Amino acid sequence: MGHYESFMKVQVDWLKEYTEIDVSVDELGHALTMAGLEIESHETVALPDGEKCEVLELNVTPNRGYCLSHIGVAREVSALLNKSLQVPNPLTLVESESGTVAVGDRITVENREPELCPRYCAQVIENVRVGPSPKWLQDRLTAIGLRPINNIVDITNFVMMEYGQPLHAFDRDLLADQKIIVRRAQKGEAFVSLDGTELKLESGALVIADAEKPIALAGIMGGKNSQVSESTRHIVLESACFDPATVRKGAKLYGLRSDSSYRFERGVDWSGVISAQARAVLLIKELAGGEICSGRVDIYPEQEKPRRVALRVGRVNQLLGSDFNVEQIENLLTRLGMVVTHTSENMEIGIPSFRPDLSREVDLVEEIARIDGFDKVATVYPLAQVRPVTVSAKQSISKKAREVFCYAGFAETVHYSFIERKSAEAFKTAFASESDQLITLKNPLSSEYDTMRTSLLPGLLKTAGLNLSKGQKPLKLFEVGSVYFLDSSGKRKEKAVLSAIVLGPYELTPWKSRGGEYDFYDLKGVLETLAEHLCLKLVTSPDNKPYQELGKSVRVQVVGGRELGYLGQMTVENNAVGDLGHAVYALEVDLGTLENSASFQFQSIPKFPETYRDISILVDRSVTSQNVADLILQTGRPLIQAVTLYDHFEGKKIQADKKSLTYALSFQSAERTLSDDEVNPLFETIVQTLKRELGASLRE
Repeated sequence: MGHYESFMKVQVDWLKEYTEIDVSVDELGHALTMAGLEIESHETVALPDGEKCEVLELNVTPNRGYCLSHIGVAREVSALLNKSLQVPNPLTLVESESGTVAVGDRITVENREPELCPRYCAQVIENVRVGPSPKWLQDRLTAIGLRPINNIVDITNFVMMEYGQPLHAFDRDLLADQKIIVRRAQKGEAFVSLDGTELKLESGALVIADAEKPIALAGIMGGKNSQVSESTRHIVLESACFDPATVRKGAKLYGLRSDSSYRFERGVDWSGVISAQARAVLLIKELAGGEICSGRVDIYPEQEKPRRVALRVGRVNQLLGSDFNVEQIENLLTRLGMVVTHTSENMEIGIPSFRPDLSREVDLVEEIARIDGFDKVATVYPLAQVRPVTVSAKQSISKKAREVFCYAGFAETVHYSFIERKSAEAFKTAFASESDQLITLKNPLSSEYDTMRTSLLPGLLKTAGLNLSKGQKPLKLFEVGSVYFLDSSGKRKEKAVLSAIVLGPYELTPWKSRGGEYDFYDLKGVLETLAEHLCLKLVTSPDNKPYQELGKSVRVQVVGGRELGYLGQMTVENNAVGDLGHAVYALEVDLGTLENSASFQFQSIPKFPETYRDISILVDRSVTSQNVADLILQTGRPLIQAVTLYDHFEGKKIQADKKSLTYALSFQSAERTLSDDEVNPLFETIVQTLKRELGASLRE
């Protein structure tokens, strides 16, 4: 067994023994790269006698283990260059070269793990002479980076690099009772590998043993206690197939990687086991003398069944965008060693045993494109019909809500649609009535997520608590999502909802008072901004949910009577809020109501300019600014267009029971430019109406 190589090195002259190569080495490298065998390097190697040879190092992907040999690469080259392939066939010759002594009289093999070792073959060569290899063999190994050791070991390495089938030679005289057993190791069983590594084996390790002890880690490395040396006279040559996963686990566990394990991990050709062994046996007889015992031990309990894959010509052309016919496909696949039978457009492909990677129709399609040349696949642009994207009213409302809240400095959150039952019950009346029922999950992720949410607030409050624990404040969060419940008739209901919360001190900014905190009016202002974008008027009236502070919450309606949602301060007693340490203000509105209420009306841009007036009045503290604004609008119709509050003052300079409100008034006519003679009388009427209706007086 040779040293471990990450890549496969191939000598170009060696390849030429199996197929004709009539292109330059660079052209050959390009052809292999385009076929999926990327060339890592191209070097000219100087041999010990001064001769030079060309060597290509291939990056072989895990699915192409069949290319970890010169014959495997030669198959690819012959297919790519459309040249014939000549592969040695030593099986018939080895029979004529064998002696009269039966192999069964010299060695006994027992396979106790047929699932991990589906095939095990052994042959015996007696009276060999171990010594240096001839120059040609040493040159072959040296060119690809292997160190010549002796003729027996060199032959096993040579055949492994030729066929891709790892072999191992045991000194028969060192095998107790002339016996080989394929078994699992006993826990703590001692083993010393060829490279001197001393191991205590685990019970799951697959080993090759004699009657007393392990003599090799199956598929990985032989043992020092059975290695071939100059004194060896009788050889037992092993050729087998081991389970790839078992070999990989063992190599990784014990830190022993070899060219042998590298190939077994990727799968070897079950049928090629005896061909490679016969090739090595003949080379041993030729280079080391000796007599080949007749026959072979071949434990092959469950033979690999021939594989056939259906292939449709139409499917090939559909996937590749090509126009291959039956004859062209047959030619390409036959060059890869496949057997093709066909009737019209339907083909049946016999897969050779050395190609375990081919099992589906699409695998064959890839092979056709690969051998024909990926560069020949025409560039075809996709044809598609362009359709206008229709945006629903619901999507428009959701998008507008996100825009308004994001522009107001809120961060959007996304939570699971299910929460714990306790929270779902506490917040049920957000959009459902007391008679409505919760929707319980039959197979919840956990007890914390066992009920469909009835409100978005539990998720927002939980996220707020997490952020506060990390030192994040203030917090302005919102979410657009759905809530779920069963109505009194048992019908499932789903509502699209917008929810938001604010809490914590104002950011340090000249626009906010220092030391102040976000409150009810900050949240109400953002909701009113959204309503303004949707051309809606909102009204509020005192109300509160069980989880809101009494007297500090309102219900929100669209002018006209549609119920929209609610807005107010959360109760401190609520478990979801109590630990946050701040007053939390929340709102929830039904996006479906917004969708059904929004009315966008377009009007022409006024041709005539606006006229502005400011009014600053003193009123009782019990009078709301909204009442004042509504009265001004009602009195100033039809010329007044807008009333905007821009100052609210309470302090020592005015009476304790009074407050100062300052508004900007905008007057405009669609027919003419307004003069002072028209605006001043109207302004005076507004002042008198405020005095009469609200007891207001102009502030001096």
